[in-house]
Amino acid sequence: MNGVMRIACLALVGSLFALPAPSLVSAQDVPALVDATMEAMRGGSHTLSAERGHRAVVLFYDDRDHIEDNAGFKGDLERFIIDNHLDDRVITYGVANLADVGMVPHALVRSMISPLLDRFRTDILLDWDGVMRRPPFSFPTAATTCAIIDRSGAILYRYTGVIDEAQRRTFYRILRAAISR
Repeated sequence: MNGVMRIACLALVGSLFALPAPSLVSAQDVPALVDATMEAMRGGSHTLSAERGHRAVVLFYDDRDHIEDNAGFKGDLERFIIDNHLDDRVITYGVANLADVGMVPHALVRSMISPLLDRFRTDILLDWDGVMRRPPFSFPTAATTCAIIDRSGAILYRYTGVIDEAQRRTFYRILRAAISR
């Protein structure tokens, strides 16, 4: 496929997922495949690429002050996954933005995060090094960001802020595409 055809195809695909900027993740913004390994609150570590070919990954990257911003949406998504028997096709993780905790002992930070495990019923990955702030993720700090990574490892959706009804519809449309690829 020549360069002009490739650009035309990307433009067509981009128009199918038209979102208000900066919600849409374009091929120019993110490399084809993303990966990160982080410590998990439930033990061990998780590598996002371990889900490739198996499940889509939904990430909720939250600063401490923004954990509640999408709490209702997180609960609705959990019920959607359970009610539609999608456990084998999609997995969600909370990601704690911890790169700025400084000299606070990690055990203390873990004890503060621990109650959220039962509340949100999902494992929480601990981003001690700020890997999610750097490319290819480039998630902003002092915010809440939701992302969908499809089964091939590509970010299809990224939205920063409170997810309103219009964004919910967009999220579920793109999630359906992510799990059917």
